[in-house]
Amino acid sequence: MVTSRASRTTVMDGLPRERELPFGSNSVQHGTAVFEGIRMYAAPAGPALFRLDAHLQRLLDSAALLGIPHAYDLDALRRHVRDAAAGSGLDSAYVRPVLYTREARLGVNLQDFRFTLGTEIWALPADDTPPRPLRVTVSPWCRPSRSSFAVRAKATGTYVVSALARTRAAADGFDDAVQLDPDSGRVAESTIANVFLVRDGRLVTPWLEDSVLAGITRDTVLTLAGDLGIETSEAPVLPGDLLAADEVFLTGTASGLVPVAGLDTRTYPAVRPVTDALGRAYRRAVLGDGPHRPSWLTPVSRPTPSTSRL
Repeated sequence: MVTSRASRTTVMDGLPRERELPFGSNSVQHGTAVFEGIRMYAAPAGPALFRLDAHLQRLLDSAALLGIPHAYDLDALRRHVRDAAAGSGLDSAYVRPVLYTREARLGVNLQDFRFTLGTEIWALPADDTPPRPLRVTVSPWCRPSRSSFAVRAKATGTYVVSALARTRAAADGFDDAVQLDPDSGRVAESTIANVFLVRDGRLVTPWLEDSVLAGITRDTVLTLAGDLGIETSEAPVLPGDLLAADEVFLTGTASGLVPVAGLDTRTYPAVRPVTDALGRAYRRAVLGDGPHRPSWLTPVSRPTPSTSRL
């Protein structure tokens, strides 16, 4: 998993004391906010945000699914996040724009609140160290049901379910947990990442019918697999399918592709040809190194230092 260093906050609306978010804020008290996580990479051509528009469109979609009122469109979000990234002075970072309300009032009708935009930025090390393979467990805590929550929305409040599963997994000696769909009993995702398995050279990920967040990294990996000629499928996945797999890995914006060393008592082979090939392709894509899709990278221009004459 990625370890962050420090964080800094910027806001669109010029609120100078952003870190003094009222404790009574509805977003604090009820988790009424939506967010995105975006990686900025230290690419050879300069720092760049990976798949910025896809993330920002999902932020708008999340707000729409929850009925959150706001005054931002895609262009405004793009300008804000690029300015925030540039102003951070960082080359490698995790960028998290959040639509939230500062209003310290009770209530759960989101139309009654004014939502604004803030962006938190965490510095990340720019290194090529392969991620440590993880040991995971199947959690007794399921993902939210599609009948009780809009699972396509990336909302802050729902991550308490992820925290519950991850905390239990850590207490049991594991790095992470695989959560199941509560209605079907099939595999959904891990606590903060999508799940992939490889069987006989074929790549499979749980379909979106089973309480799965449509991850941007998930979509990227499916696209790269197609480029490499790897057969892919989005399909129902049972816990037994994971146990029978030749390789398993997780995908998420902050950590990229992370191999799974074992699931409960099952240990996977240390040789992971498909995972490794996709990891290399993903690394090239995020850095713009070699064949890639230019639309996936948004350059971050540093502010020009002002000069004065003596």
